[in-house]
Amino acid sequence: MTTQHFCPKAAAGCVSKVEVAYAFGHELRGLSPASRREVEQGRVKVAAEISNAGFQWRFKAAAMGIPFIPTRVMLGSDTHAYSSAISVRDPFAGKPVCLVPACYPDVAVIHVHRCDKHGNAQIDGIAIMDLELARAARRLIITTEQIISEEKIRREPWRTSIPFFLVDAVVHVPYGCHPGNMAYLYYFDEDHMAEWLRLSRTDEGTLQYLENYVFGVDDFKEYVRRIGGAKKLKHLRDLERLRAKFRAPWAEGE
Repeated sequence: MTTQHFCPKAAAGCVSKVEVAYAFGHELRGLSPASRREVEQGRVKVAAEISNAGFQWRFKAAAMGIPFIPTRVMLGSDTHAYSSAISVRDPFAGKPVCLVPACYPDVAVIHVHRCDKHGNAQIDGIAIMDLELARAARRLIITTEQIISEEKIRREPWRTSIPFFLVDAVVHVPYGCHPGNMAYLYYFDEDHMAEWLRLSRTDEGTLQYLENYVFGVDDFKEYVRRIGGAKKLKHLRDLERLRAKFRAPWAEGE
């Protein structure tokens, strides 16, 4: 789960225990006030922490159907000490190696650029850990910017990153990555993220945000209207295509 989606869920009380990789930071935007507060006040327990690469390889091990996978990550670090990994000696070279256990999520939700009604999905740009996660999860929900015909999928079979037989449900959700970006389609909504970071400094502000954008909306269309509607979406598209001037609220003290 990406940080921008994880932190509101933690603040809303949907999470009580987590095993995480960099879940309390918003990259260059700073740390997450809400999720830090949930952990510091004991409402959310961090069961273990692991590196980003370590988590990706946990999914890879699950996708391969093996109980663990050997890596070089985290060795000699405090992250390793707090993780679910163990260190052993490489039986061939005698050097230390880190074993990360396979991770089988009960449910994964992956947003893609396009897919057909069966779930054959195409991803433009870098897939990051989507391919491994899709094959590791027990249940997979695909949300998509666009549903295309089976004929178009068959025309370019090499572009199918996630095949239908891994997918349990398909949901058509244009702009479903907001406030995150979707490569080549729309950019991060930095103003919205700045609003979240500002409001989430207190419990009261967090509840205000959740009421405005989560509990108080009937559907995703209303959410889109509240974040700025068609004008905001056009601006995010223009940013991704370098047709609009970028501003960074987090660099302006907001």
